[in-house]
Amino acid sequence: MFEAERIAGTDFEPRWLREYLRPPFRKYEFTTPMSPAHAARILQENVEPPRKWGWPTSSKRGYFEGKVAGSRFKFHRVAGYQNSFLPIIEGSFRRDAVGTLVTVNMRLVWLVVPIWIGIIVFLAWSSVSVDSVVAGPFGVRVVVIAMTLFIYLVATVPFAIESRIAMKRLLDLFRSGSAPLSL
Repeated sequence: MFEAERIAGTDFEPRWLREYLRPPFRKYEFTTPMSPAHAARILQENVEPPRKWGWPTSSKRGYFEGKVAGSRFKFHRVAGYQNSFLPIIEGSFRRDAVGTLVTVNMRLVWLVVPIWIGIIVFLAWSSVSVDSVVAGPFGVRVVVIAMTLFIYLVATVPFAIESRIAMKRLLDLFRSGSAPLSL
């Protein structure tokens, strides 16, 4: 669906404007000198088990919450605040010539996507429909178009920020070979 963005080197500096305007789906690939088993072990040390009904299932406070199973993983970042736009991070490890190729897919929670798209479609249709009850005069249509853009940015900007935070942490883990002491 989306082509993977290749990350080379140690810096992860995306193009800011493009990142905020892109739909809330990301795919990254990068290599690490570790073996796939070692990379999975490093990630497992930083991923706590998923919570049951909002209660912590472990005393371990990892940076991520979810599952790492063999060469695959699925988790989200543990944030100290409520955020519906935290990316769900799925990926896999694959042996490469120089080490391990890590593929990371980031997406919104599936429940948020249809609601977000539904609101955008409703507002966009209301702004262009000839017999719209919501938007009559031209000035109101411009406001509805502005609202559509605002609703689009309400999801893409927080998602871009959260995915950048999570991706920097993942790169730190896989480049250093162990958990960094601080961000």
